[in-house]
Amino acid sequence: MKTLWLTLTFLVLFSGCADKNAFSKFNMSEKQQLGADSLLNSKVKNGKEVNGVVSIVYLNKVFPEKFPEDEVFYVNFFIKDKNEGFSFILNGEKSIFAEELEAQNPYSFLTPLNTKWSKYYLVKFKKQKDILSFVFHNGLFESNPLVFEKDE
Repeated sequence: MKTLWLTLTFLVLFSGCADKNAFSKFNMSEKQQLGADSLLNSKVKNGKEVNGVVSIVYLNKVFPEKFPEDEVFYVNFFIKDKNEGFSFILNGEKSIFAEELEAQNPYSFLTPLNTKWSKYYLVKFKKQKDILSFVFHNGLFESNPLVFEKDE
């Protein structure tokens, strides 16, 4: 009986030390993993007043072959005040292109939450240096700088 308990104890201890990572419980494609790794979120606020949330995926990291010329982002946001305009800023420069997308689009699989009340945009900027600081503006509200580093 002692041998049985000793064997079971060692089995439990050593089975807990198996080689696992965060993605071992999920079936994610390589693109989804890259998207999850390059997804950043921020509240859109003015001081302590929050007006919405924004999620951004740096698509050049996920699809480097598809976007060699520009810096391209998939932006998903919800704002309370829909009457105020909004803009996308990268390293102090406005976007050169912004296209609104449907909730179900070619990039929606990269973010965990896709709702009909959020807005979805494909946003392009001129090619930039190694550090990319993205800010979403909405009237007097803005996100914290979301900083992406390029893999060169």
